Amino acid sequence: VEFNTGRVLDLFAAQGRFATFFVLGWIAERHPALVRRIVAEGHELASHGYDHASVQRFTPEQFREDVTRTKAILEAVSGVQVRGYRAPSYSINAHNLWALEVLAETGHAYSSSIYPIRHDLYGMPEAPRFPFRIRPDAILEIPVTTVKLGRRNYPCGGGGYFRLLPYGTFRWMLRRVNEQDGQSGLFYFH
Repeated sequence: VEFNTGRVLDLFAAQGRFATFFVLGWIAERHPALVRRIVAEGHELASHGYDHASVQRFTPEQFREDVTRTKAILEAVSGVQVRGYRAPSYSINAHNLWALEVLAETGHAYSSSIYPIRHDLYGMPEAPRFPFRIRPDAILEIPVTTVKLGRRNYPCGGGGYFRLLPYGTFRWMLRRVNEQDGQSGLFYFH
């Protein structure tokens, strides 16, 4: 983890680019110098939960405990406020939107946890494709980028799909989002 993340940080530094790093709590406990380097180099530090457990397996109380614990660890190690959260495996969906309320209650300002696609393990295809709030007073949800082809959303925000599809396909999809939707793309990798 430390070596590969260091390589990514070096690449970003060489290009003058910045990113949000969603970090697990147990990684921060074992590699505090890495977390401090992320922050020192100007990147945003955000939470990815303590140990990559799906939100679907938590009760609201268990989820509150997990995000509170992780936020406290990340903030203690880094010395900065943690505002963002990404659910492991995009596990916030129509069945557990209460998680967004818990995130707001625990001091998070935004989430990037809903993937507006149809998938057998995750996804919420009816969700908006671009940043939204489930209610006017709710935290901001920033979904991973999708491209709409016909009546269906297709993933073009990275992850396993980026490993499976040719680069040219991703480039075409992201350009379509930029040009036809007038939106920036959110791209992620582990």
